Amino acid sequence: MPGPGLMVLVDTVMSSTDLPQVVPYPEDGRSRVRLDAVRNLFKSKFGRDPEIFVRVPGRVNLIGEHVDYCGYSVCPMAIEQDIVFAAASVPSDGPFLKLVNSQPQAYPDITIPNKKYDISLKRDGWAAYVLCGVKGVEGTMKDRPLVNMEIAVSGRVPPGSGLSSSSALVCASLLTTAHINNISFTKYEMADLSASCERFIGLEGGGMDQAIAFLASKGCAKHIEFNPLKTTDVKLPENAVFVIGHSLVTKKKAETSEYNTRVVECRLASQIIAKKSGIPWRSIRKVVDIQNDLSVTLHELMALIKQHLRTGTYSKSEICEILEVTEDELGQISLSQNTLNIQKFVLRERVTHVVSEAHRVASWLKETTIDGLGALMTASHNSMARDYDASDPACDRYEVIL
Repeated sequence: MPGPGLMVLVDTVMSSTDLPQVVPYPEDGRSRVRLDAVRNLFKSKFGRDPEIFVRVPGRVNLIGEHVDYCGYSVCPMAIEQDIVFAAASVPSDGPFLKLVNSQPQAYPDITIPNKKYDISLKRDGWAAYVLCGVKGVEGTMKDRPLVNMEIAVSGRVPPGSGLSSSSALVCASLLTTAHINNISFTKYEMADLSASCERFIGLEGGGMDQAIAFLASKGCAKHIEFNPLKTTDVKLPENAVFVIGHSLVTKKKAETSEYNTRVVECRLASQIIAKKSGIPWRSIRKVVDIQNDLSVTLHELMALIKQHLRTGTYSKSEICEILEVTEDELGQISLSQNTLNIQKFVLRERVTHVVSEAHRVASWLKETTIDGLGALMTASHNSMARDYDASDPACDRYEVIL
């Protein structure tokens, strides 16, 4: 099959500039086979060629687990498994959005009839993530509506595996929508915008997944800092090989309250430390806020954690008593929508992981040996399993085997 002449491939990784790179349709190789398959899916469903292809990679986080939403830096890298969109604009008299997937039994076709839509993960399923990206771009439009679109999607990032399949889907949707509507964003702008998009489905993420999706560089990891967003290439030892295994235990973070519960537990811990330290606490949202407001080091912050927080669970009523607020006030100030009914919170252990992990990230950036990197990764996993309750017996067995 000859390559399409007018179509473009927008690839977030193959760019050394501040903008996503537009590259020619590949003439041969695995990339050609992959794009041809998505192109054929699009043609079979919509009867014509797409106008654009968009590729966004999945990612694996080397170190810095569950600290991005607490304000601390992370060190992920992109992987070859990816999400690919084939898309085109359509006349305005048809449906606003038609979505098809290369795995229709798991991800059925979806049609959004008009622009008066809301987003429901329970109702829309996989399409909700696409709609997050669409809505993110829509929010930047001032005087003109989005054009109607047809999109075919093919994903090779295993869902629920911790490799950021859902965020890659949101990022690909945002990039596709922006390109088809002739809107230009820098990669940094898209990383920030797509991170905020996931709040449309109630997820309080921190921005790592979106940042590496748009800002990854081929052949290296990235040190990603937040507020403001900043990235630095991290060269790994030349003889280092990273084995990425799937335990086959899945966790879809947007479909339960567990992810947001961890965010809230870290927030509550920080607010209690602020309260007991005699500084304003209501504006504290992240662990890094309390560190900055108190002007303390990570080591000093760990001492404050031990001083002001006990181990074990806190009841909601106990937290309200410490902070001198009602449960309604606590819900408004500190909780998220899907954590309003949570009655027990673990605080000291959660924030202990965050602060110790932030220190491990700093150590990682200075480490030059494979053994040293491995020791830090092992300590990271043990902390996640012990203090953050964010592992699984199958993952723990993997850590022992590897």
